[in-house]
Amino acid sequence: MLKGFLNGLKALVRSNPADGWDYGDRRSLVRLQCHFDIEGRSEAGKKFKGQIVDMSLKGMKLRGFEQLKAGDTVFITYPIPILEISMDTVKCRVLWVRNRARDFVTFAGLAYAEDDRAMSQSWVKYLLRQLGFSPDRIYEKRKYVRAECFVPAEVVYGPGKLIKGRLYNLGVGGALIEAPGALEPDGRVEVRIGPFEELPRFSLNGRVVNRRPEARSYLYGIEFGDVPPTRLKSLGDYLFFLLRNQWTE
Repeated sequence: MLKGFLNGLKALVRSNPADGWDYGDRRSLVRLQCHFDIEGRSEAGKKFKGQIVDMSLKGMKLRGFEQLKAGDTVFITYPIPILEISMDTVKCRVLWVRNRARDFVTFAGLAYAEDDRAMSQSWVKYLLRQLGFSPDRIYEKRKYVRAECFVPAEVVYGPGKLIKGRLYNLGVGGALIEAPGALEPDGRVEVRIGPFEELPRFSLNGRVVNRRPEARSYLYGIEFGDVPPTRLKSLGDYLFFLLRNQWTE
C-alpha cells in the first residue's frame, strides 16, 4: 500500500502545473479530500462560514451549519490572501444537501457557476495545485489530500535566520505553518518538519505564497519546489502516517 502511495507521489511531483486546466470538462473527475475554511454568502446577502472537505475541477463539498437547498446560488470566498490569483470569490450552484443527524452538520454539493476564464484565475485552481493536482492526473482514481496535523516545524529564511512554529497541514504541493515573525511574500525558505512520533525530521525547499496574521503570529502558505527523490520517501511517510487519522464524514 505504501509503495503505491509513493508511486502516486512521484507522478504528482513530476507533473508540471499548467495554466490552461479544462474546467469545462464534465466527465467523472477525481475528488481530493481536504479541509479549507471558507466564508460564504447567499444570493440574498446572508453570510455564513464553513469548510470545503473535498474538491474537483467541477465542484466541491461544503460542510457547515447553513440551511441550504438544491438550486440555491452561493458565493464562496477563500479568506486567506493569495498573491497569484485575482479572484477570491467563486459563484456556485447547490446540487444537493444532506443533513447529519448526530450533530446537525449540513453537507452540500456545489457546482462551479463561473466560466473557464474566471475559474483559471480563482482560488480554486490555486488550492487544487496545492493539493497536488495537475492536468494529466485529472481522471486518476486515487485521492491525494492535504493532511491536517499539529507537527513541530522550523522555517529557515536566510543565513542564520530561523523561526520555530507548527505545521497545521501538509500536502504534496505545500504546507500551512503557524510561526512568529514576518516572512516576506514570495521569499525562498527551507521548511524543517518534525521529528514527530516515530518519524524523523526532514526538510523541503519552498517559497512563501501567502500569509495572514493569526493572534500573535502568522499563518504562512508555503509552496514546495521540486521534491528530490531523497526527500520524497520522507514526505510520503509523513502523509501516510497523518492520513490514517484524516477527518471523514
